[in-house]
Amino acid sequence: MISVMALIRTANELCAETMRGPLAELASGGASAEEIRGMVFNRIHGPQDETAPLDGIAQFFCPTISSGMSAAASGELDLAMGVPGHLIREMNPILCLQNSVLAPDRDAGFKRISLLRKPAELSTEAFQEEWFGLHAALVKRMPGLLGYRQNLVLDGPRDDEGRMMADGVVEIWAKDATDLDAAFASGAGRTVLSHAQEFIAESSSFVVEPTALRGLH
Repeated sequence: MISVMALIRTANELCAETMRGPLAELASGGASAEEIRGMVFNRIHGPQDETAPLDGIAQFFCPTISSGMSAAASGELDLAMGVPGHLIREMNPILCLQNSVLAPDRDAGFKRISLLRKPAELSTEAFQEEWFGLHAALVKRMPGLLGYRQNLVLDGPRDDEGRMMADGVVEIWAKDATDLDAAFASGAGRTVLSHAQEFIAESSSFVVEPTALRGLH
């Protein structure tokens, strides 16, 4: 599955009231189910990492890259996902290869998204092998997780040195923040954190409020 995301910064913090109407309108729209299998808007709230301030993350799930491009060309893939245009300060699209390690539970009440950057000297292929392989297996051992999804960034905006703003996007679900903290404090969780240091150079995390317009959040 391919995930097309938009990392959105706005002129002021997005509130639930601002998004209620636009998201309801999108949910009732007729976007092609063949080209867009899932649509989720993640409104960011709670503590943010000062190094990477974001206000929203839009997600579209497409079966292939070509289907995503077709949806974009037809106008069905609206990356702003209802955020009023006058509020958008910056919007960066990224194209990702999605790997669902633990499918999100419908009862999960807490979701966190993290943007990852690999060491500059590590190839994308080596990063994917370590992340999708051993790291995914280690995460499965953690207690209390209700979902874990990896998104390997295939393309997106690059800086002057040619590096992308993110090499991976993690989505993780739990019953609540306490359960997630306990998962990482466990023996299995400490192993996951130690292994992450071997192939992840930077991580910025955001607590989000997901609204699933199609498919699971």
